[in-house]
Order: sequence, then structure tokens, then C-alpha cells
Amino acid sequence: MSPRVPLRPLVVLGLPLLGWGCAVGPDYTGADLSAQVPREWTTPEAGAAVDLTAWWSLLGDDELTALIERAIGGSFDLAEARERIIAARARRGIVNADRLPTLDAQASYERSQTGDEGLGLGGAPSGTEVDIYTLGVVAGWELDLWGRVGRLVEAADAEIQFAIEDYRASRVALAAEVARELVLVRALDLELELVRASLRSDQDALDIARSRADAGFGDELDVARAARVLEANRALIPALESDRRQGEFRLAVLLGVPPGAVGVAGGGLPRRDVVPDRGVPADLLLRRPDLRRAERELAAATARVGAAEADRLPRIALSGSLALQGPDVGDTVNPDAYILRAGPSITLPLFQGGRISARVREAESTQRQALLRLRAAAVGALAEVETASMRRGQAEQRVERLRAAEAVAGEAESLSMDRYTAGAVDFLDVTEARTQRLAIERDRVVAERDAALRLVDLYAALGGGWPPDGPSTARAD
Repeated sequence: MSPRVPLRPLVVLGLPLLGWGCAVGPDYTGADLSAQVPREWTTPEAGAAVDLTAWWSLLGDDELTALIERAIGGSFDLAEARERIIAARARRGIVNADRLPTLDAQASYERSQTGDEGLGLGGAPSGTEVDIYTLGVVAGWELDLWGRVGRLVEAADAEIQFAIEDYRASRVALAAEVARELVLVRALDLELELVRASLRSDQDALDIARSRADAGFGDELDVARAARVLEANRALIPALESDRRQGEFRLAVLLGVPPGAVGVAGGGLPRRDVVPDRGVPADLLLRRPDLRRAERELAAATARVGAAEADRLPRIALSGSLALQGPDVGDTVNPDAYILRAGPSITLPLFQGGRISARVREAESTQRQALLRLRAAAVGALAEVETASMRRGQAEQRVERLRAAEAVAGEAESLSMDRYTAGAVDFLDVTEARTQRLAIERDRVVAERDAALRLVDLYAALGGGWPPDGPSTARAD
């Protein structure tokens, strides 16, 4: 005989309550950033409309592309950022589970014994012993009438998104850092080439000074000066080589491999003639992962305001249990031994000592803080782009001027050497001209390095390094 379990009243009660629900608290509609984001850039600059997703491929350096791809696959920071996305999705599942009914199976055994003079209330009668076997299920369901759980799920969805944006921001930063390190190493290679070329000229000058001294046209002072210049330039090499090796070590760390596992091949600096079009300032809201992350953080904070306000309202839960219970083990499978308990419960907060109001105020303050962080991030992002663009232009101007100075310095050195060979000037003039030429050449290499670094900064400031997948709800109308 099957048990006649009157579950229909629970269904009839629950369905209307589902229709009564409404989400309390503010609905997130986006952030107005019109006061922070201007319509135009303050520093005009022409650029090419290029795809920023893999901007490093535009620089014409296969080794750079290979290193960045290795870093994206091997970076521990990126791997950790991916794990944070997994954790955020798991937290969303935990929160969303509160929307659903719970069902637990229970089994128990109890032995109840009451003495002859004992008074048993709900237990065994006086002077008896009773075994109680129970097998059943317990169900519960809190109806989310005011959208408290829905708001928490909304916040959890936003947390997943800003975990994704954190990953993208880490990828942007990683690609830029790898490019910077490669530029630094390549610039050191160029400096080493200049110094070694200068050493060959220094050795030639020393040989000429010795020959002149042996022939009686010069003196030992010129020989000493030539030897001093040669040794001074030789002393530059160990420090440059050490700096280069340290740059390779830093690259290895970025790629997630032990120091020494990455070696940079020789070569010049990457191209600098592909300057990206900056678009309009409002484009940064779509392209910069850190701004998208800050906007999602604001969305999560807004949803939590509603969850906090819902705590002021009644909570209605449906609960019930169905058990088969009796003094024999066989009663746990006897349909007529059932015990059914079911019904709704209502909890209304009457006095909480101001706790709920304080939580609402805290959530509202957190929301305002998130909005302020978003506005500050927008202003900071604009400043990064403006600064990178300005510094890139200035670095290119410096390169051109140093190239002109380098040409003049080379002519001056050649002229002084010819005059020294002819006996018209002493070796001090040659030394001075050569020192100035080498200094200008090294300054030019440093300027080219800085120009390349500033171009990398510009690509990173524009949010280059990941594919955008949709619009943000932050506005700069």
C-alpha cells in the first residue's frame, strides 16, 4: 500500500509565492564617465589603424613574437589569473545553489529506555524500552521573494567578469614587459657593438702613436693617452655584458622557466614606424581590461546593495520531511509507517541592533568607492596614453638630433686623426674627438631604445594584447 502523502498543499502554496517575488535595490545601468573622459586627445598624433590584439607582430621581430607567445603559455602569473576565473565561477555556483530546493536523506537509530518511576514525554512509556528506526528525506526551499539571492548571483556573475578582465590585464602587462626586456637586451647588444668597434679604432690609434714615438715624431705621452683610452673603453664591456645577462634572466622569469633557459639572439631593435591610431578617448572603455574590470566591480557592488536591503524584508521558506519510522528495522520500508511534516515558515527581522541598516550603508559606501575607483582608473588610463604618446614623439625627435650630431662627430674625429697623422695636432685632440663620438653614438642607441620602449608603452596603454569581445556598460557620452 503506497503512502498517501498530501504534497499538493505545498505546491499550491509555493506557486503564487514565486510570482510575488521582486528584486529590491538599485538596478545597475552603467557608469557615466562623461566628466572624466574628454572627446579629443590633448596631444594630436597621426597613427595607423592596426589590430591591437597581437601588436607585437607589427614590430617585424620574429624572436619577439616567439618570446611573447611562450610567455603567454608559460607565465605563472597568467596561470594564477586563470585559476582565479575558475574559482570565481565556482563561487557563482555556490551562491546560485541558494535559489534551489535542498533535499537530504536521513537514517537514524535510537534506543529509548524509561525507568518504572520515570516520566517519558515523547519517549518510551514508564518501565519500557523502545528501539526506533528511521529512514526518510528532508526538503527545504527558501523563496527568493525579494531577489536577495538573485542580487548575490548578479554580483557573482560580475565577479567572474572582472576575474576574466584581470587575466586580460595580466596578459597585456606580460606582453609589454617581455617586449621591454627584449628591447633592453637588444640595445645593450648595440652598445657592445659600438664599444668593440671603438676598441678596434683605439688599437689603431695606439699603434700609430707608438710608431710616431719610435720614429721621433711623437712622445710617450701620446702613447700613454692612447693606451688609457683603449683600456677605459675595454672596462665598459664587463658591465654591459652583465646587464645583458640579467636581462635574459628577467625574460626567463617572465616565461616561467629557470634563469639561463632563455637566450636572446643578436639583432637590432624592433621597428618603430608602426604607430597605432589612438581613436577617441572613449575607446579606452572598450579596450582597456583594467577599466572593464573596474566597471564590473561597480556592477557587483551595486548588486550587493540590493542583497543587503533584502535582509530587511521577511523570509519565507518551505520545508518538509517524510520518514518511515517504527520499532522494527522492517518499518523503514513499510509504507504505512510514514510520518509527514510540511509547511511554510516566515522570518521577519524585528530587532537587530541596527545591524541590517549598517550593512546597507556599508554596501552603499562600497558601491560609491567602486564608482570612484572606476573614475580614477579612467583618468589614469587617459594620462597613460597621453604620456606614452608624448614621450614617444619626444624620443623620436631626440633620435633624429643625435643622428645628426653623430655624423658631425664622426667627421670631426676623422679630421683630427688625419691632422694628428700629419703632425698638425697632438693626440689629445684625437682623444677628445673620439670620446665625444663614442658618447654621442651611445646616446643615440639609448635614444632609439627609449623610443622603442615608449612605443611599447603606447601599445600597452591602449589596451593592446587581447581581443575585445563586446561593449562595456560604462559610458562617456
